[in-house]
Amino acid sequence: MAEKQLTLTFDLKPRAGEAIKPAELIQITGHHELTLNARRAITILWHSAHMQGIKEGRDYTVEIDDLKPDGHKGFEMVEEAVEALMRALIVIKLPDGKTRRVQFLGGNDMDDPDRPAGVMTYSFDKRLIDLLQKSTIWGKIAIPVLMSFTSKYAISLYENVAQLVNLDYKHSHKYTLEEFREMLGVPLEKYKTFGELNKHVIKPAVDEVNALAPFGMTLQPLKQGKKVTEIAIGWWQKDEEALNAAWEEIQRSRAGRRSRIMTIEHAPPIASPNRLARKARKRPTPKTS
Repeated sequence: MAEKQLTLTFDLKPRAGEAIKPAELIQITGHHELTLNARRAITILWHSAHMQGIKEGRDYTVEIDDLKPDGHKGFEMVEEAVEALMRALIVIKLPDGKTRRVQFLGGNDMDDPDRPAGVMTYSFDKRLIDLLQKSTIWGKIAIPVLMSFTSKYAISLYENVAQLVNLDYKHSHKYTLEEFREMLGVPLEKYKTFGELNKHVIKPAVDEVNALAPFGMTLQPLKQGKKVTEIAIGWWQKDEEALNAAWEEIQRSRAGRRSRIMTIEHAPPIASPNRLARKARKRPTPKTS
């Protein structure tokens, strides 16, 4: 029997409002110090380049307004995000055992901040392009959802679940607590107890993802004795009613969002990943037009 040909991420055609982001850019390490805006900028810069066609040695352009946290302010935040991404390293273990370290963002030119419709011209390191050319795993990232998050941890959680949610054969996944912290990009020196981590990072991130994303998720800490050692997450596609509610929330002002989403009812905590998988399979499939 002929071996099934895997689809390359580069060969997929992104849409204006939906990025197709390689897993290699989602599952990054060392992003603890990246701000909310810098984490969003990774996806926006990749998406803009993908829309233009990825090629080694090519320059890409993006409107500076697309990188701002809101429509007309925040140029300084764009500069900070760009400089942070130029310092950020992606560390990947290659199949031959070598370790590749590459900057996410290469050299770039940015128009004067007072110029209407200013653009940024940028490039990627050739070793990054070489790495991503082999990518066959991706997540679909809805740009309006991405830009609506107010927590950098919610962005990391959303993008990591987005690359899992379309798998037909899987509805849950377990991480060690250390892996989960690394996935979210939580600094080692912050929120050292699980109680602090849950209060300041996990619960706000899960609430935002459930309120805004096109999928729902739930999370359960797993213990050995009295100590939390693993995190089990599960997911399902939202039905039409839940999708409409998420879209309505995206259109609303961020003011008061935290209090609004805390009142939304989601799936109860799971007892085990197997139980969650059974629940997910029973969820209704969203209608498609």
